[in-house]
Amino acid sequence: MRQKRALLPVFFLALLSAASLSPVRGRTAAPQDSPGPLSAAHASKPGDAACAACHAAPAKVAPAKCLACHAEIASRIAAGTGYHRDKAEDCAVCHAEHQGRGEAIVPLDPASFDHSETGAVLEGAHLRTKDCAVCHTPANSFPRTQGRSYLLKVPGCRGCHRPPHPGRQENCLACHGQEAWTVGHRRVED
Repeated sequence: MRQKRALLPVFFLALLSAASLSPVRGRTAAPQDSPGPLSAAHASKPGDAACAACHAAPAKVAPAKCLACHAEIASRIAAGTGYHRDKAEDCAVCHAEHQGRGEAIVPLDPASFDHSETGAVLEGAHLRTKDCAVCHTPANSFPRTQGRSYLLKVPGCRGCHRPPHPGRQENCLACHGQEAWTVGHRRVED
């Protein structure tokens, strides 16, 4: 009788372990269930069943896998420019996925956005421009499947301004200020 009582805790633990490993009725024995549907932007991507396309382990996003698809952002990170230049460690901190098709995963509020975070500080006449769409037009921004893109195809002055000096467009601010495009010096006379 004493021996049966001693085996009772062992039997109970074995029963508990077996119950935790068996599938619950109506569910599969998959190693990890999806925490929710993908956003509309990623809905056409590998899908919930191909978790390894984006995840390194359950609930662990692999930034390198994000950047493999988002090549334009990866190139800016590699060059050390743009908003994401120092944010390549964990994409999921800002871009929370699996919240559903209608969820926006780019948490950008233009009204409170600090443009200096991009490395392009707005000064002079640029401060008077309150509408981001003046510079960030669909024609000069990278296309997105959902929402608007603020990532310029051509960063810097040439993203918005047509260069008037062929062959000398790389350093506009050497002659021009951000208050106006007029140059504040006289022409050199022969």
